[in-house]
Amino acid sequence: MVDGFKLKPIIDEPQSQVRDKVYQQLRRAIFDGALQPGERLIERKLAQIFGVSRTPVREAIRMLELAGLVYHLPRIGVVVTEINQSEVLEIYRIRAVLEGLAARMAAERISPDQLAQLEKLLRSIEESFKRKELDSLEKFHRQFNDLIYKAAGSARLYDMITTLLDYVVRYARVGYSKPGRIEEANKEHRRLLEALKLKDGDLAERLAREHIENSKKAYFSTLDKGQF
Repeated sequence: MVDGFKLKPIIDEPQSQVRDKVYQQLRRAIFDGALQPGERLIERKLAQIFGVSRTPVREAIRMLELAGLVYHLPRIGVVVTEINQSEVLEIYRIRAVLEGLAARMAAERISPDQLAQLEKLLRSIEESFKRKELDSLEKFHRQFNDLIYKAAGSARLYDMITTLLDYVVRYARVGYSKPGRIEEANKEHRRLLEALKLKDGDLAERLAREHIENSKKAYFSTLDKGQF
């Protein structure tokens, strides 16, 4: 079940926080793909790995179940939920609207310092791609997007977008596995940055929505062709 999978023992944590620490590690493992859909979560083994009693593990698994990330399968136990493709489509559609709005608002409010940071992050993204360092590329990509969301200047919009992003992690790499998609995405980021520099809200929103639409197409075309 978790052989070869790195979970960190929970050491010197207040008892009141152990459950949340277990939950966060398991949640991140699911989103990162370390725990695959259909994989079992065995309470006893997890308690041994974390070095805690079974009670906080049981409570953390219950939290995962309430979040829809795991479910009980009769005669088998708790397993990681399969990715629901209709939900993926729904999330892409919502992201297109919200991130398009964020790009428009960012174009109107972004500061010179934030533009300079975006330029630096975009160069880091491009360098990571050249070195084929996918983990670094994804990290800088998240930072690039996060800076745009913050530049929009709306705490409520920021919360709405970032709430969705945890779910995006589960399937983002599927779309990136499409040949040429990473290069296309980098060009889309460059065009979006230029629109932000021009403070062109209409263009920034259109480019952001097109980027999400292209990401959606890459994801589903990859599944159709069995490339992942």
